[in-house]
Amino acid sequence: MWKRLLCAALCALLCCLCSGCSSYKSDQTFTYLLSQNVTSLDPQTASGSGAETVISSLFEGLCRIDDEGQVVPGVAKKWQANEDSTQFTFSLRTNAQWSDGTPVTAQDFVFGITRALSSSTGTAAEELMMIQNAAAFANGEADASALGVVAEDDHTLVIRLEESNPDFPALTAQAPFMPCNQAYFEACTGHYGLSSEYLITNGPFTFANIYAWQTDSGKRSITVTRSETYRGDREVQPSSITFLIDYDSALDTDPVGALVSGQVDILPLTETQATQAKEQGCGVMTLDDAVTGLLLNPQCDKLKDTTLRSLFFKTLTRTDLLAQRPNAVEAQGIMPVCVTLDGEPYYAQGTQAYTLQDSEATQGLSSLLSQLDLEQVPSITVICLDDPWSVAVTNCFLSAWNATLGNAFNLERLSYSEFQSRIASGDYEAALYTLRAGGTTPYDVLRAFESTASPTLLQNDAYDQALLSMEFDLASYQEMENLLMENYVFYPIFQDQTYYATNPDTQGITVSPDQSIDFTNARKR
Repeated sequence: MWKRLLCAALCALLCCLCSGCSSYKSDQTFTYLLSQNVTSLDPQTASGSGAETVISSLFEGLCRIDDEGQVVPGVAKKWQANEDSTQFTFSLRTNAQWSDGTPVTAQDFVFGITRALSSSTGTAAEELMMIQNAAAFANGEADASALGVVAEDDHTLVIRLEESNPDFPALTAQAPFMPCNQAYFEACTGHYGLSSEYLITNGPFTFANIYAWQTDSGKRSITVTRSETYRGDREVQPSSITFLIDYDSALDTDPVGALVSGQVDILPLTETQATQAKEQGCGVMTLDDAVTGLLLNPQCDKLKDTTLRSLFFKTLTRTDLLAQRPNAVEAQGIMPVCVTLDGEPYYAQGTQAYTLQDSEATQGLSSLLSQLDLEQVPSITVICLDDPWSVAVTNCFLSAWNATLGNAFNLERLSYSEFQSRIASGDYEAALYTLRAGGTTPYDVLRAFESTASPTLLQNDAYDQALLSMEFDLASYQEMENLLMENYVFYPIFQDQTYYATNPDTQGITVSPDQSIDFTNARKR
């Protein structure tokens, strides 16, 4: 008798388990909120986090970055470097197709990269300048035939670099490296990527019709649907994703509530919000891809002088700042944990790349103020997220400055969306800012400070030129870090994490260190 009962119990348990596994279904719709408007989805010219998020669903490059930060095949099924990593040969999948059924070929990548570098395109394509003769071509000093990008045949692409860069395959996941079909592009006569009517895609999602991208004010959104021509190594589960640009502000005010209610399927959250979301049944993803610190805006009138900016860093007591946050992990510099070099953590040698406190920093203050025709150090306002530890750290800034710089300073608390909007528009003097890696290489992080980056954190010709001409080794990366330190624009304090949460009825969405969100395996119950 007891054996029959045991068997029945086991069967019931197995049924429950199977039911639980199958309760998440494919062919569902998903929603994500974009913090910025999207005006172009042309990978070679689009800018801003909103456009990049949508492009990562519509297009696939040679390689991708997965949720563990690993470089994995995209259109390229494999690749091989020469001995000194100055040449890479990519072998493309033979079944890769555009959404109109046209084969994706190596020539599509040649044309896309050539377009991105062409002066007529006007693309901020600094990440492409490492390609052989790219700078000369962009400046009109060489023909496209001189570029180090060659289609040996339909499925073999060779890219030659000016300098050795073992991390180059990771960079091919970025938008400017995406393919572009020349015949289709030319047929668009200047409209390519400006509406859903004028774009073919090669990624897991595409546009179902010309109305998929709504641009009317108050109703702006982009809806992408599963591509029937995608043949990558990912089986696409969702039927569609809607990216909302205009939406009820209540979704920003209560993001956890928006997730729990199912109005949104995934959102970036603060640490405090992520804890609340987990308590309410949401799935939470944590990425070790960030460093948080003090960001100064060198473009605002009060902080244009470099020496003046240095005072705001040199008068901080680092131990006091670290004490404001429970379980704080000190940042050694601007590089997050996910950034590696030659397979090792970037700061494995114990380097400290941040401005040191200087008790004598204010000794020449009177002379400096006289030179700047100021009576006192300008009072600045620091914006921060409205959570307890952010406010505590920011108040610690203010206390240090109040005690040493002879003026009163201010704090402004903002919601996540308000904060991101202010940073993106440059409407701030100082901020407690979380710098995300944007990838897994040191170069990805350094690019965040070039003049053409979005958001623009620094506009400095010397830095831009140094980034353009740098070699891809530890000594060169450290030189760039030192140049940033000399500009006193970002003071790293905490090794940090970024958080994403999914609604309780969703699974399978992942986020990568390059900030791309992968919906291909998303299911819903």
